[in-house]
Amino acid sequence: MKYTRSKPTLLSLKTISGATLLRLPAALVVLGFASALTAAEYQVTAPGGGLKVIVSDDGGLNYQVEVDGKTELAKSRLGLEFKDGARLGPAAVVTKISKQEHNGKWENPFGNRRLVRDNWRELRLTLEERGTPVRTWGLIFRVYDNGVAVRYDLPDASRLGHFVLTNELTEFHFADDYRCWAGGESACAENQYPETKLSAIPSGQPGRPYRSVLPLLVETPAGYFAVAESDLLDWSGLSLSGTGTPAVKAVLDGRSDGNGLVVSSTPRVSPWRVLIFGRTAADLVSSDLIATLATPSRLKDTSWIKPGACAWDAWWTGINPYDPNPQHQRVDARGTTPSDKEYIDLAAKMGWPYQLMDWYWYDGMTSYMKSLHSPPNPKRADFRKVVPEVNIPELMAYAKSKKVRLLIWAHSLDIETFGVDEALKYLAEQGFAAVKIDFLNSQSQETVQWCENVLATAAKYHLLVDFHGTYKPTGLARTYPNFITQEGVLGNEYNKFGEGVITPQHTINLAFTRALLGPMDFTPGGFLNRAPKDFKITAPTEVMGTRAHQLAMPVIYPSPLTVFCDSPTNYLGQPGIEFLRAMPTVWDETVVLNAEVGRSIVLARRAGDRWYVAAMNGDAAASVNVSLKFLGRKQWTLHAFADDPKASDYQAVMESTSSVNARTRLTLSLVPGGGFVGIISRAD
Repeated sequence: MKYTRSKPTLLSLKTISGATLLRLPAALVVLGFASALTAAEYQVTAPGGGLKVIVSDDGGLNYQVEVDGKTELAKSRLGLEFKDGARLGPAAVVTKISKQEHNGKWENPFGNRRLVRDNWRELRLTLEERGTPVRTWGLIFRVYDNGVAVRYDLPDASRLGHFVLTNELTEFHFADDYRCWAGGESACAENQYPETKLSAIPSGQPGRPYRSVLPLLVETPAGYFAVAESDLLDWSGLSLSGTGTPAVKAVLDGRSDGNGLVVSSTPRVSPWRVLIFGRTAADLVSSDLIATLATPSRLKDTSWIKPGACAWDAWWTGINPYDPNPQHQRVDARGTTPSDKEYIDLAAKMGWPYQLMDWYWYDGMTSYMKSLHSPPNPKRADFRKVVPEVNIPELMAYAKSKKVRLLIWAHSLDIETFGVDEALKYLAEQGFAAVKIDFLNSQSQETVQWCENVLATAAKYHLLVDFHGTYKPTGLARTYPNFITQEGVLGNEYNKFGEGVITPQHTINLAFTRALLGPMDFTPGGFLNRAPKDFKITAPTEVMGTRAHQLAMPVIYPSPLTVFCDSPTNYLGQPGIEFLRAMPTVWDETVVLNAEVGRSIVLARRAGDRWYVAAMNGDAAASVNVSLKFLGRKQWTLHAFADDPKASDYQAVMESTSSVNARTRLTLSLVPGGGFVGIISRAD
């Protein structure tokens, strides 16, 4: 349908979806859930009402977001710029709209709930960019009850052909200078999310914009919005830059070859730019929006993909008593054959299906000083040449005898120089179940392409993949379910060398920021627990917060492959270790029982016929009262692991067993940096 713009207050329409509309003032024309407010404004409302997007082509393409009729995002610019001088957005005129709605579910066997709701209304805008030549392109807005997503549609009619994107004009202009939690800068998304104001997010320097790692969490009068992206495929990853105002703007990583941001050809669509929404913090944490917006699985057979818990090796704790080299400690620690056997034994005793062999196992390994796009070493790494301290056939046979499968680490640059297909095929032939690939340190288009290629190739050889030193999740784990987990998080490894940055405040903030986006390999489970004032960087590695705080992490933080960081010495026979026995890593159902951003969270996740309850808090003590009404009518038994209320020993765990049912209310008293966990099983 075409809109006549010679008289901006009138709209001439013929037939829309079988209904004949007369020539009326545009403000009176209603198009189902998409309506023309004026000749230049169009809106779409969420299926449940409340959340609304208004798009306008008046004075340049822009959008705004309302909740219950009140503006939460003011007019925010949209548009793209290209190397040949083409600009989309500043002179755009809407020429056609179409609508669609969907109410369904999709199954996620690797997430927070098995059945995920997918209920949205969509507004597609066809636009003409006035100029010479006239370019026809599109915008797609999709509105859920729990969020908004928009992507750019670049058809052949845009006349862009083979294009080089040089700038994205997208803004998120909030209605006021709200409180927010903004990610710091990091090439590999290993950053904190401190509380600040929108206007205080840095803008950077000319030619070098600040790059705040997503998500950006913003508290508004209507609730919480988290700015993120989804379905990042063959494009450059999104960060945000401040403006000194309540607006933030899109920033994309440049290509390593210096040729703009994205090189591609029409027809193309951009990734989704996403606003996750929750009226409460609990609503926010319940979101599956990033995965829901992503391209569904490209793997026809996923039956071989087995989530599960995993023992690490001597690297994290920093001590290997079987390695006589005194230099091999702390950051330079590594596994050896007898040491790895102890970790395999740990996995077998704990009912964990995996053990991870980390770095320094092959000849010519690239240093952590280099990343994927660094110049290769003169001497190329060779996975076929194993260091003398590691005997892979012996370890593979030993693991098999214990019914444990081995995961193996590799530097991304070494995978590249050896050959992606050759490397992954060889590692699969050796019997490894997964490969942990490190030091990508970029979200450029070439890095995104490389990750997709690795995942597709790994699937061919039935290899799981865990990317470390990588960008934040964008739903790629739905598209390639063998992407079993990833880093892109400031995790427990920084307790080895990070000058005390993994604070209780950081770990609680992660539950409301980074954890919204998807799986994160935080590597929880440190058992040398210290109050923040007593923490020090040492070997073996310590952690801040109580033991119950660490026990809560594998329930609260999503990760289908959960790598437990500590050693057999620090685990076996210790208080609280039974909570981690045969720990599930994917869930059939999730209920958020209580949540307060930056302070505390309590949730319950069901795996089969058991519920796992977990709570954690930040720097301040917290007392939280929660209902167990999700249990239904049956009688249940709660095996609880709680903080020592005196907070005198952060390694202490208070265990108890009690009968509970749907009428039970739990009062959880959490010391600073504390936690609570419990397993709820059906009563005999």
